[in-house]
Amino acid sequence: MTKVRFLRATALEELRANIRINLGAYRTGSFSEVSADSSYWFEHDIEFDEGALAALQPPVDGKFFEVENCAIVYRALSELSPYEARDERLWVYLSHTVLLQHARARWPIPADDDAATKHVAKHFFARDKRQVERDNVGSRLWWMAHLCARISSMDHEQALRAFLFRSDVRANLVERPTTSQCSDLFGAIVRKLATSLDGEKQLFQRSMFRRLMTEINSVGGYKLLDCLPYTQLEGILDEIIVNRLQLKSL
Repeated sequence: MTKVRFLRATALEELRANIRINLGAYRTGSFSEVSADSSYWFEHDIEFDEGALAALQPPVDGKFFEVENCAIVYRALSELSPYEARDERLWVYLSHTVLLQHARARWPIPADDDAATKHVAKHFFARDKRQVERDNVGSRLWWMAHLCARISSMDHEQALRAFLFRSDVRANLVERPTTSQCSDLFGAIVRKLATSLDGEKQLFQRSMFRRLMTEINSVGGYKLLDCLPYTQLEGILDEIIVNRLQLKSL
């Protein structure tokens, strides 16, 4: 096990300011000085399995192995709290060291320098909540796994497979704070998605899922959904699916 390292703020901003200058290192080189020089970072008491991150799977024929990679990152960094997992300094250190090779494979850097600079800023850094949860090569995997780990009534892998099956469905859930932050509501929705994944995949149709979320929002307008017990939330979803969406099967 290795202690987690966080970049110092000055080192973080230096890397951000020099993205364009460092494009050669992002494309084919390394940032060995970042890990070798302790003036760049400080250690946290949290320990993680750095070697496990080497098992991250690169894309093959358009398959991204998101479920498997989410599980790997979450296990390796299982001691992180959500507060610590929002710290850009952690993820930028990792994206420039142990995750650098995977980042290149998962998010190939464009040949055009202007496009490459924006691309690196998006996937190697994590300045805001959106980048942390959706864009950074490492943090996005941890956060998707964390959201699914909160669903105590489901196997973690089963929840991840349903949550990650369609990118637009995943984005729709993550971008709605009232849904993703309410663990029972989020869990109830993912359970329905899992049923649909094993069935006719009706809920994964873009228009159908958007209708589902619109109906949930309409109910949320007069009921505090985050205060309701899980069984009641499931009943509300059943009513919406059967009576409003008029789906006889998922």
